[in-house]
Amino acid sequence: MKKALSIFVIIATQIINCNATSSNNDMDLGKKMHSIESKITVLEKENSHLAKEISNLKSDIAKSQSEIDTVNNDVKRLHNDLSAKATALGDSINTTNTKISATSETINSSISTRTLLGVVGLLLAFTIAAFVYLILKRKISSNISAIDTIKEAQTKLSEETIKLDNQLIELMDKQMDAQNSSANTAAEVDHTLALKVADEIVRIQINLSRMDASIKGYKQLQKAVERIKENFFANGYEIVDMLGKDYNEGMRVNGDFVIDETLPKGSRIITFITKPQINYCGTMIQKATITITQNI
Repeated sequence: MKKALSIFVIIATQIINCNATSSNNDMDLGKKMHSIESKITVLEKENSHLAKEISNLKSDIAKSQSEIDTVNNDVKRLHNDLSAKATALGDSINTTNTKISATSETINSSISTRTLLGVVGLLLAFTIAAFVYLILKRKISSNISAIDTIKEAQTKLSEETIKLDNQLIELMDKQMDAQNSSANTAAEVDHTLALKVADEIVRIQINLSRMDASIKGYKQLQKAVERIKENFFANGYEIVDMLGKDYNEGMRVNGDFVIDETLPKGSRIITFITKPQINYCGTMIQKATITITQNI
């Protein structure tokens, strides 16, 4: 800036010299010199002001550079910290992955072992179940065979019982006919045979109620019982039907009581007859002996 000012002064001086050569008026030269000097003074002041501003700018630049350096240092420090943390995080991730892999292998091994044990257990359970099934099947088959044998024997026994009862009824029927023929000449009626026949009739009826109607001779025996009962009634005898009927305190019977909680509350039912009640010409000649099942 000073160099430019010096050049300007030289040029001005040359101009003044030229002017001085062309004009002899000293007063004009003095005025011009004074004007130039004034301009130079102004320029010097402006130069000084500009110098101060340049100095301030340099100071601000230096200050900014210092701040930039500080920021760069902070950035470098942060970069180093981030690098260190990234390295540590990478190591931690690698360690975690290693642990996960080890744990996964352990779990897979455990699952494989448990799966194998489960399959073995299922096979063992299936084998035991199949073995038990075969044993039970044999027992069931054996029991079914035994039941069939028992049923067959029971059927044969029932058939034999029916055959004997048919023969007994025929015999009792003949005896009653013979007694009725002789009773016309007797003064007093003997009820011994009638009572015995009544007991047998009730027994046979109870047996028939427990048998299968398809058994050989069942229907024949049933008809024989009906026939002897009609003969019984024709001679003035009556067998009072009590089986399955409700019991009441006014009945003239010999009774045994049995508790059965499956019956409705308050029920009293005649479930078995040992001896039936026999009436002759409307008068009771034999009291019934019965079993009463109750829930009171």
